[in-house]
Amino acid sequence: MNAGQDADRAACCTVAERAARAELDRMLGDPRFHGTERHRKLLRYLVDEFFAGRSASVKAYTIAIDVFARPSSFDPATDPIVRVEASRLRAALAQYYEALGDEVVLRIELPKGNYVPLFVKAEGKLPEASLASPTVPLGVAAPPAQLHSAAVVGRRMPMASVAIGGAGVLALAVAFYTSTADHFPWKPVLSEKPTVVVDVQPQRPKDHQELRKAGGYLVHALSQFSSVRTLAQEQPAGIDVASVTGWVAPGPAVRLAGSKEYRLSISYTVTNNVQELSWQVVDPQSNEALRSGVSKVPIEGDDADEIQQTLVVRLARALAGEDGVITSLEAARQITAPSLGYGCVLQADMALARTDPENLASALACLERSLAYKENDPDVSASLAMILVAKGEASTSAIAADRALKLADTAVALAPQASQSYVAQMMARFAAGDIEAAFLSGQRASALNPLDEAIPARLGLLQYISGHWGEGVRLARLAETNGEYIHHDAALTLALDAYRGRRYDEALLRLRQLANSSDRAVNLLRLAVAGQLGLTQEAASALEEVRSQMGPTEISLLAEPVTRGYAPELSALIEDGLGKAGIRLAGNP
Repeated sequence: MNAGQDADRAACCTVAERAARAELDRMLGDPRFHGTERHRKLLRYLVDEFFAGRSASVKAYTIAIDVFARPSSFDPATDPIVRVEASRLRAALAQYYEALGDEVVLRIELPKGNYVPLFVKAEGKLPEASLASPTVPLGVAAPPAQLHSAAVVGRRMPMASVAIGGAGVLALAVAFYTSTADHFPWKPVLSEKPTVVVDVQPQRPKDHQELRKAGGYLVHALSQFSSVRTLAQEQPAGIDVASVTGWVAPGPAVRLAGSKEYRLSISYTVTNNVQELSWQVVDPQSNEALRSGVSKVPIEGDDADEIQQTLVVRLARALAGEDGVITSLEAARQITAPSLGYGCVLQADMALARTDPENLASALACLERSLAYKENDPDVSASLAMILVAKGEASTSAIAADRALKLADTAVALAPQASQSYVAQMMARFAAGDIEAAFLSGQRASALNPLDEAIPARLGLLQYISGHWGEGVRLARLAETNGEYIHHDAALTLALDAYRGRRYDEALLRLRQLANSSDRAVNLLRLAVAGQLGLTQEAASALEEVRSQMGPTEISLLAEPVTRGYAPELSALIEDGLGKAGIRLAGNP
């Protein structure tokens, strides 16, 4: 590039940067832009990197480190925060500019597939010199999506003015609408929970009986989870499944609109006193094998039928549990193709697991929109009730508590056999102060799905903080034994029990494993443990985590355990530890 070209490029980018940054500042200050603080930070960062000429080096890893303060060990394969927030930012931008209509002078867009912002002028409203096109450093190829977007910048036409008289123009308009309409806020995509079709076709004639039993057990086990819709493959003629399992095979699988279908193939064999259950999750549309696995258990004199059921239960948990294979596949799919309905339920599940205020707020908004489009969805109603409780609104507002309870009751009425409906009812009742009724709801949830370790984990925590120490620990141990990974609530219960028993080192170890900057309950208890052990540095670290969420002016209001219904004895013990760490709660001398 010669000196003249350099000068022209510098002059163009100087003008473009001024106009682009003016639009950025105007938009971020406009109350009609409903992006979260995370979205604002992310957009400003991407614009800054763009005009610094570093867009080509912006990746999910750099965004996680620079914007979201993730540690250097961040792995985008296991933590999808960047993809999730970028997707939500795109939706917020589209919704904002649609609301502005003809007021738009310059749009800031974030094309899918990269993190390079795109600046698009409204026809006739901005001088050509003020238009910024993506700059790519020498020697770096621009992504195809970026090249396409740059080619059409400055000559886009409003949809209303597109003439549809010619067949070619009509085809172009239809193609454009088909590819983009699902992502605009005025035409929501409503998704349903995934469908799992269990394929129990035997590969060898001698495997008929054992495979029939395994298939029947698996269909029964999966059907207890509220996270999936389970269908059984129609059995070949001449096989009397009902006589063996009591299960009557339905007719051909009925496909549900908006539900992603997964086909689960299983193979069961008994050789040399070893029972082996092999499985494979397949996408029936692409025939791609998504996940597979094998479980083996030696018989060794134990009841063979019992071992078979153990293998099947283990597989059902691994597929449909909170961190199961199907749940994880659906969560990944929602990142690339966001939707309302079940998509918001998944978003709520992730927010509840992380107790992140911003994610909880985003899930709340998503669920509210879903409810507006489909008011009789039990999963949405249950998730919305749980989010209201998790945000603390149901504990501080009688109106919010009443709404959470009504939503949970609605979910129970719509889906009386769904364990998740009763979990929501348990949480809403507990937040409203109806403790015994909450426990009854939790017990009903456990009866409906004894395989889901998350249910005893949640019920055990509520039992423990209410003063039912023995029952709380029993349920936490049950969840710990049944689950491949210990559930957050079970781990917190055991940490509380260690603290109450003055086993502070054990409590601190469990709390460090639960470390999460947005988890107030964990950080408060960690602060109390540090106070009891006299660990100044640990206390300072925990206090910083609390401050990052609550702000320095709110430290005197750390009566979180009391507002969450902690028993007086437990609350007093925690306050004692906080006092030794130098924290005085509101109302205490």
